[in-house]
Amino acid sequence: MKRWLTICILVGLCISLFWLFSNTNAQLHTVKAEFISTQAALDLTKTELELTKGELDSTKTELTLTNGELDSIKTELESTSVKLGTTETELQSTKEELHSVETELASTLDSLDTIQAELDITRDALTDLEISYEGLMTGHGYTIKDPTYGEMMSFLRADDTDKAEYVEDEYECTGFATDLCNSAEEEGIRCAYVTLKFPGGTGHAIVAFDTIDKGLIYIEPQYDDLVRVEIGKYFHKCVVPKAGYIYEKPDYDDTIEEVLIAW
Repeated sequence: MKRWLTICILVGLCISLFWLFSNTNAQLHTVKAEFISTQAALDLTKTELELTKGELDSTKTELTLTNGELDSIKTELESTSVKLGTTETELQSTKEELHSVETELASTLDSLDTIQAELDITRDALTDLEISYEGLMTGHGYTIKDPTYGEMMSFLRADDTDKAEYVEDEYECTGFATDLCNSAEEEGIRCAYVTLKFPGGTGHAIVAFDTIDKGLIYIEPQYDDLVRVEIGKYFHKCVVPKAGYIYEKPDYDDTIEEVLIAW
């Protein structure tokens, strides 16, 4: 009885040991499979890490190259900045030189204006000398000359010939023209006696000045009015009256047919 009990116990132990072995072996296979899977995952991770390391090395190399390019660009920028500073200095210097040149040009222009004014004065003086020479040749001496337009107007304002009284058959246009010519000559101014011929044998006497700046100017000596003489035109329409005055048409034909000038 004890033997069978012992045998049963041993058989139970064997079965338990076999079951334990089988279970352990299964677990070992499972662990082995997991180990193999883990090993494969580790190998894959290692491979990925190696690839990542390669990419990192490549990125590092690229970053190194980029840093080199950045350093080169930085150096170029610093060089450009220096050049810009030099250029700015040169531009400022050029600006100051231009300002100096402008000042010199302005001074030169002022000098030229002064020289031009002096030349104008000299030219007028030479003109006066030429006129004086012509006057000498015609017997007037050095005192008679052609006036400027302003000198003529100043003379007319100062002269009293236009204030004389018109007296028919005694002191008419010929008297006014003659007296104004004589008065101008006394002032050293050349003045011409001008005869205007109208239709039917009638006419009129005025004067003229050959101004050196505006040319030949005709004057009505009775009123010191300007006359724009034009053959074929009515005399009363040729006169330029003062403000507020008009020249009425006379009772005869005053069409200008001929102009005679005597200096």
